[in-house]
Amino acid sequence: ALRLVEVIRTLFYTPIYVSVGGGFLETEGLDIDFKTCPPEFGHPINALNIGQADIAQSGIMRCIIASDWGAETVPIHFAEINSRDGFFIISRTKLDSFAWEYFTEGKIIPVDFSPMPWASFRYALQKHNIDPSKVDLLTGLNLGDAMEAFRAGKAEYIHVPQPAAEELLEDGSGYLAVALGPENGHLAYSSFAATHKFLETNPDTMYRFTAGYTNALNWLASHKASDVAEAVSGFFPNISLELVTKSIARLKSQDNWPKEPTLAQPQYENLQDILIAAGLTKVRQSYNKVVSTHITEAVLASCK
Repeated sequence: ALRLVEVIRTLFYTPIYVSVGGGFLETEGLDIDFKTCPPEFGHPINALNIGQADIAQSGIMRCIIASDWGAETVPIHFAEINSRDGFFIISRTKLDSFAWEYFTEGKIIPVDFSPMPWASFRYALQKHNIDPSKVDLLTGLNLGDAMEAFRAGKAEYIHVPQPAAEELLEDGSGYLAVALGPENGHLAYSSFAATHKFLETNPDTMYRFTAGYTNALNWLASHKASDVAEAVSGFFPNISLELVTKSIARLKSQDNWPKEPTLAQPQYENLQDILIAAGLTKVRQSYNKVVSTHITEAVLASCK
């Protein structure tokens, strides 16, 4: 079986669930063993490097940072999953009119499982002339604890993915302040990665995986949120179909997912701008060291 891992379970990664749950990879003759990355592996990129996974969903940020730190080779990102930020800032109080200055006036609980969401939020703050150091953060909470703290009044704002954002909006715990997707434009956020060795020794598997994934993206783009929700709801057994549908509709409405899987250079460079502004990297890293488009190009050429 082809071992596929994700960082966490969130509707931000809906293209993966459509691919797996919708049978698009199976149709290409692939037997998929899919799971959220077990804690003992740390992160999906580490799971790749130690031979515990074949393909990983990951923020491309991790390989750019590793390269910036001096890694001679890093896993190659070959297909885009998210082409925008998919996180939301929820406010405890209803705002008749929103101003970015409000974020300096109340405590904020940021996303904890990765540095990338905060780097993106930070970039949006700077774009609106807000000094990120003036923002009071309540850090160190996992998503469940963060939502509990927010509901208990420990912070004025919380920074969350879907379906957490929709849950807070639906039960009246909060109100939408900002959707970060439209703020920072197109950027190479999450993508599929594999090691050089796996890419070189399994070209047929890689082609079939990418072909199945491309078909899943086409299906996702051409179907209503309710159809998509029915296809992926099995991955979210504790969330109502209605909330899954609303979460997907919100992400779809801001073009969160690509129509086709090519990881283009402009999105990559936009991401590097965010990483450098956040101090996560010092020097721009070569696109060709971190990204390969030859598989997606071959798949797209055969679709014409």
